[in-house]
Amino acid sequence: MIDASGRVVEFYLTAEGRKVLRGIVPSRGPFQALVIATDELGPVVLSRARGPREETVEAIPAMLMRWDYIVSMTFPYTEEGEPPRVPVGFTAR
Repeated sequence: MIDASGRVVEFYLTAEGRKVLRGIVPSRGPFQALVIATDELGPVVLSRARGPREETVEAIPAMLMRWDYIVSMTFPYTEEGEPPRVPVGFTAR
């Protein structure tokens, strides 16, 4: 499972995904969304659903993107290096 939480991801959808999410995502091409969390069903993204809505501090509009709706997803990735070694306290004599 890919954990892209906290990243803005560009999604490319399957034909089924486009059909199911019609009116919520653009009808053509990729679209970008902020991934809030990921689990075995798919990534949960910040939703930009159209129409009036009340936004509160306690809740944000989110949408589950099932893995089977996604052909691919791209995002900037930088490999984390090895963590610095912490000295254990030995000294040379």
